[in-house]
Amino acid sequence: MKEKDSMLREREELRGLWRWLAGVVVLLLTLALVGGLVYHRLSSRSLGAQSVGSATVSGVDFSCRLPVLAGAAVGFISFPNGAVTIDRSVSLDPFKGGYGYTYDTKDGRWVPVPGSALSPGGRSYAYLAQTTGIPGQMTSMSLHAHEIASGQDRLLWESSGSPMGPNMVTWLSGGIYFSAVLPVGSPDNSPFPAVYVSDPNHAGTPRRVGPNPAPLPPALDQPYYSGPDGFALIGGGAAWAMGNRIPREAPSPNKPPEPGTFGPDRILRMDLRDGSVSTWYTVNGTGLVSLMGLDGQGRPILSLFEPKPYFEATPPPTYEPPLAHLLLLTGPSQTAELTSNNPDFHLGSPPMADPHGIWFGSWNSVWLYTQDGGLRQVATIAAGLFPSPTPPPGFPAKPAVPPSGKPGLPAYMQGTLVMPAGSCV
Repeated sequence: MKEKDSMLREREELRGLWRWLAGVVVLLLTLALVGGLVYHRLSSRSLGAQSVGSATVSGVDFSCRLPVLAGAAVGFISFPNGAVTIDRSVSLDPFKGGYGYTYDTKDGRWVPVPGSALSPGGRSYAYLAQTTGIPGQMTSMSLHAHEIASGQDRLLWESSGSPMGPNMVTWLSGGIYFSAVLPVGSPDNSPFPAVYVSDPNHAGTPRRVGPNPAPLPPALDQPYYSGPDGFALIGGGAAWAMGNRIPREAPSPNKPPEPGTFGPDRILRMDLRDGSVSTWYTVNGTGLVSLMGLDGQGRPILSLFEPKPYFEATPPPTYEPPLAHLLLLTGPSQTAELTSNNPDFHLGSPPMADPHGIWFGSWNSVWLYTQDGGLRQVATIAAGLFPSPTPPPGFPAKPAVPPSGKPGLPAYMQGTLVMPAGSCV
């Protein structure tokens, strides 16, 4: 009995250490791939669109308006004339929590969810709500379908559980898919996250999709293990996840892990028909891979990079995220190159696919990938064209080199991050 208790205590210690390691991995992915998270809030009233200037546009021979989130505003960049307008009906605030926004072209409105949560016809959207819960008990969550034009909100399902994220909802013709952890004793009967699907036309308990077989907890004599695989992106008849390496030794809070011993190193595909899981991509060497988004056919867009954390006693004056190396996963172990370490391209937001190609947001710029033209910068936005958010009173300024001596942000990340937020129509 004492031996068993000792093993359980060791497992808890390892779990605590792995929380530290997971934090390091998340920090690396955030700095290297996203560069910042933007949260939003609805304005109290609509002021309509306002022209604020023009962007420099090149390499575009079609006409459309691209919805974007930028600075403290939402708006549109018109192609090919470059006109920039701000929609005063929505304001953005990075200092407060909320949902991301997407422009719904069907109804001509901004909706407080990612594009994946829109119904196939664009008339409704789905979202997950979660309570703070009672101490010692699991939180409760609920799935809703919201009709955009009428504002009618329908409760489809409510239960104890924890969603993998409020924005991880995908509405396909086969139903509304989401990833969550439900309590032990539920139909899933597993402490690990799983993918579920709900019928948008009928309220009721969602059906578990997978992964199948369900993962098992680590054995008591297993010294090290990685976290469970979370299938966050859904499209192309599958759910996609990043698989993590199993460490060779316990991490230390005083010593960084060696490259190649931690982090996501493969891409997993879960078939939505039967929940079966297969490995579709594995990195070579010490590199890491991240799921950035899906193209118009539901195929994953991957970002490859070498981990370069700075743990030296004297860090460099600025942190330079690794150059983005993007691939399109077209089949098992089959990829197409999107960009290979282009020094002028800095990945700042998840990709957004539409009939024109794949749009990428960056600082003061917008990029477009097409099969014929490759990846190219199609818009340059002057600094200050979009308003910057106002920090709350007492919020400390962020100098390029913080007083602590930690690496600061490079010059290009001091600009305005422009994020595509809907189809260019």
